[in-house]
Amino acid sequence: MSWKLECEQGKLAPHETRVILVRHGQSTFNTEGRYQGSSDESVLTEFGRNTARQTGEFLNGLSIDALYVSSLRRALTTASEILAQIYPSIDPTNIHVDRQLREIDLPAWHGLYHQDVQKRFPEDYHCWKQHPDRFIMLDPNTKKQSYPVRDLYDRANQFWQHTLPHHGGETIMLVSHAGTIRALISTACNLSPGDYHSLRQSNCGISVLKFSQKNITEPQLEVLNYTEHLTAQLQTSTV
Repeated sequence: MSWKLECEQGKLAPHETRVILVRHGQSTFNTEGRYQGSSDESVLTEFGRNTARQTGEFLNGLSIDALYVSSLRRALTTASEILAQIYPSIDPTNIHVDRQLREIDLPAWHGLYHQDVQKRFPEDYHCWKQHPDRFIMLDPNTKKQSYPVRDLYDRANQFWQHTLPHHGGETIMLVSHAGTIRALISTACNLSPGDYHSLRQSNCGISVLKFSQKNITEPQLEVLNYTEHLTAQLQTSTV
């Protein structure tokens, strides 16, 4: 827990930024084994709310200068539960709802059960798992093709480039999703989209990056998917 002690001391140089990344709590689609993507049907379970509160209790006392949260309900509820436990609270003017932090776009699979996707789209599923950087999806509504993982990495890069310059010498928190947090960590640490599935992020798991404004492409990864603050059984990502 040395990373938390460092956070509590709050001794960042003016050119440094610490980023605390938190995945949302368990959702209804998590328990049902369904793909969520960027759809907004899924909501937190009571278990998910409880672990979000545990996360807030654990982070209580840290000096957090700004909060950025995904625009999807499961992340917004998680952030609300965390904020209710944190003292000192974050200035409301420094709370930002950001669509760039929403989950990966998987329009053809939204709401489908994992086992059904494997049966109905075996070739696509194989590519998704083995070669995520090459994975293509056709939107059933717009009929447009996209590269979901590549697009997510582009979005993550844009978030870093736009956000970090505003927070020199500060600690900020992001509440987002498993896939998006993977992309944020990967783009920061120069990991390829082909390695998308190599990272895991549990519900309410905490990861921490420390950036230097002098070189934002080589941050220090202080902790990855920390879950020791949670007392209940965890659910890792299946995105």
